[in-house]
Amino acid sequence: MNKNLKKEELCLLRLLCMAIGKTGAKKVSAEHLHCNQETLLQIAEKHAVLPLLYDVLEKMGHLDEVVFEDFQKKCQITAISNYRLLFLTRYLTTFLKEHGIIAVTLKGVSTASLYPVPELRKSGDIDFLIPYVSDCEKACLLLRQEGFALKEKQSALHHKELVNEEGISVELHGMLAEPFESQEINQYLDKLLMEYRLQVVENTEWGVSFYQPSESYHAFYLVLHMLQHFLRAGFGLKYLCDWVVFWNRPVLTRDKAVFLKLCMKSGTLGFVQVMTAVCIRYLGLKKNGVEFLYKRNGMDFGIRVTEEQIQDFLRDILNAGEFGHSAENRMVAMRGTGPVAYIREFHHQMHLNFPAAGRNILLWPGLWGVTLYRFMRNNQKIRGGSGQQILKEARKRSRLVEGLKLFKKVKGMA
Repeated sequence: MNKNLKKEELCLLRLLCMAIGKTGAKKVSAEHLHCNQETLLQIAEKHAVLPLLYDVLEKMGHLDEVVFEDFQKKCQITAISNYRLLFLTRYLTTFLKEHGIIAVTLKGVSTASLYPVPELRKSGDIDFLIPYVSDCEKACLLLRQEGFALKEKQSALHHKELVNEEGISVELHGMLAEPFESQEINQYLDKLLMEYRLQVVENTEWGVSFYQPSESYHAFYLVLHMLQHFLRAGFGLKYLCDWVVFWNRPVLTRDKAVFLKLCMKSGTLGFVQVMTAVCIRYLGLKKNGVEFLYKRNGMDFGIRVTEEQIQDFLRDILNAGEFGHSAENRMVAMRGTGPVAYIREFHHQMHLNFPAAGRNILLWPGLWGVTLYRFMRNNQKIRGGSGQQILKEARKRSRLVEGLKLFKKVKGMA
């Protein structure tokens, strides 16, 4: 047993391994469930993996009756919600196509289709990649005609968010990710968008039709999404589960080669290697399906994944919850721990907050001041922590990032 894991955390990992990993899963007995069951399910809910446990826990039958009834209701709500999202995805895909726009589904129902029971993979909204920038405004107008309203406050630069009367959000992505602190990776992703336009396939796994990225580009988008959340406040176990079900099925050698190339060119291979090692150790990811990420012609390449990295990464995931909101002191993880790293990240945040005004160098001093004020206010009102606590946590997470060699060429990478 890992001494750094609480009993409920270890039990959750084993249950998930049984639910999605299967291979190498250690059975969870009634003795394991003598841990605090409510705490176990609360942790699962924070990580948006609660419904994935349904089949396993129902067969085991060891949960307290009252606890199980509440658990069952939540799983039913998730399943109903997912079917609503599925058919809305299909409808909007067809609707936009009729107006000459190809909407490519990111995550959501496309990733859920990989699961043994797709409706139990929780989804919160619909994400469409609109590969052609010229189509984004048109798609936005069309959705507004269908009863969606553009949210007054947009939370990101890489997509526009609309919501309907049911409260269902649709995000129209004109970029693959929010701009990173590295201009080199941002330029690479801008060029890569052209490839995504050519890598669109039809998904009919649910019995309905919608579009998604092809295999290797689907996997790489999962990486970008996880990395983006990881560098902000973090992400939870749901996305690791996505990773396991993706690679625990047959994937063609040519698709693996394309995916590896995307990781190498983007400088994300170190992140992928550590994250994958965690999935192998704790969530039943089959090692033989992902060996191509670590060995070439029998030789190791990339970074040397250490036991410390595996444990630190897992702890960061467990502390984060679904989107890093479980711990009040969470903050960005920087590519460095010195003063330069803080200045570089702070400057990057200024550009994210003021994308238009940030182009004017003369306005930078004033924009830095406003960014600092917002930072301090949000820490106190939203997170409830002091600036000193937030910065301390950022430094701790940044040490983990340093070992991933993000956006850098490392030995064995081309």
